[in-house]
Amino acid sequence: MNIHLSIRNIKNIRNADMELPFEKGVYAIVGENGCGKSTIMLALSLMIKRSSTRLFSDKDFSEDSSIFLEVDNKSDSWKEVNKRLATGKYKDYRGHKVVDSSISIKGFYEGSIFFGTRFDDYNLIDSFMTEQNLENYLIEADSFVKETLGYILHNDKHYYQQLKKIKSKEIAEGFRFKGMPYFLRVNNTYISQYRMSSGESMLISLIDFINNLVIRNPNSGRLLFLIDEVELALHPSAIDRLMETINNLINNAKAELVVYFSTHSAELLHRINNRNIFLLENNSGIIDCINPCYPNYAIRNLYVPNGFDFLLLVEDALAKALVEKTIRDNKLGTSKLICVLPAGGWSQMIKLHRDMITYNTLGIGKKIISIFDGDVESEVRCNKEYKAFPKCFLPIPSIEKYLKKKLIDLHDIEFTKHLGDQYFTQKSIKEILQDYKNDSRIKKGDNAGKILYQVLCTNLKQNGILEEQFVQYLCGDIFQFEDISKFAKNLSDMLQ
Repeated sequence: MNIHLSIRNIKNIRNADMELPFEKGVYAIVGENGCGKSTIMLALSLMIKRSSTRLFSDKDFSEDSSIFLEVDNKSDSWKEVNKRLATGKYKDYRGHKVVDSSISIKGFYEGSIFFGTRFDDYNLIDSFMTEQNLENYLIEADSFVKETLGYILHNDKHYYQQLKKIKSKEIAEGFRFKGMPYFLRVNNTYISQYRMSSGESMLISLIDFINNLVIRNPNSGRLLFLIDEVELALHPSAIDRLMETINNLINNAKAELVVYFSTHSAELLHRINNRNIFLLENNSGIIDCINPCYPNYAIRNLYVPNGFDFLLLVEDALAKALVEKTIRDNKLGTSKLICVLPAGGWSQMIKLHRDMITYNTLGIGKKIISIFDGDVESEVRCNKEYKAFPKCFLPIPSIEKYLKKKLIDLHDIEFTKHLGDQYFTQKSIKEILQDYKNDSRIKKGDNAGKILYQVLCTNLKQNGILEEQFVQYLCGDIFQFEDISKFAKNLSDMLQ
């Protein structure tokens, strides 16, 4: 059985016609940045949840745009209706007509670490955490969730023994949650799922879904999983263990799991059969799909699979963008192959760097350099075990801390005006920052700038700007407002 997908004039895709398997197994959609992978994953997610249409901005489509989906003799045609995508099918829900569809598949969609399911309940979680009898609303997470999460992220099934979740759907709905959030007990306090790392949050949602519909309900039938760019949230060894877990479920579970990744990850692709890899090539908006495709061919222009001279570990997507721009602008890549790999928080980077050295993961003649965000320099330098490893530090802290420093702490007028003029054209940046200052959540502090960042992202979405786009744009802004020369010199010296 196949999924037939046709896309006309959506974002940077003028025309795409694809047949994708809807059979048990793991599949990968791969291609260069901007080729349309995420758009195709988002279009496929319409079979799982109609609410995915809200992730399309009205600037992403026009009156002649369409998405056609067909599977198992059922079909839907999504077109522009009043500046939204709709099927033309509606059902009555409490006196209101809402968009309906013919295709309804049980499944899970994580639309990248930037626009994924973890943000749905973000704005509600802080008030819930202030409940005096918080523990009365929580129970132990199921063993499958705790052990699987610990194994994938830390190779330790006992790592998350203090993981809890909301007791019941009724309690969750009472607090207006759309999902069933999890909480980790640490030193007599709780950390919500939405305050954990991107990898933890995404995996908790994924494993919870598997637990409910594969482990608890083994006769669920066919389930569709769509996961966009998992490598931005997980380090390579975690990706290996995630793939091992998924393959075990595919081989042993009664339910039929159909898993699609859009990815640049060599670790992931080398675990997928060449018949299940679909390479997209975007030729002026016309999508060609190459299948079957061998992993090394699929990533030849995207990732340096085995032949790079330097591996640069960074914390996240913004750090990757900054480092790659520094390399390009200063011509540091001349006569050498350099791979920049987001690896998570600074402690994860240290562990990954150490493991790669210890086990000689990259082979002979390869150099690993860790490039940390500027705000963790003191913590990293205090790690005596890591002292001899090559490392340097970005001239800025994390994206959240950088924005808070410039917009709130220093009140940099020039930078604030620049951001307002570039990205916030509907609601002024002054009003947005005032909303942040009036936000009740900051009474408990926002030193890391995460609440400010969430407020900014909410307004970015209203302006039709995706968070991943903003990260790329912000990279250019940082080069305009900050002195990168010292960092560029340090990096140049290390790439010798």
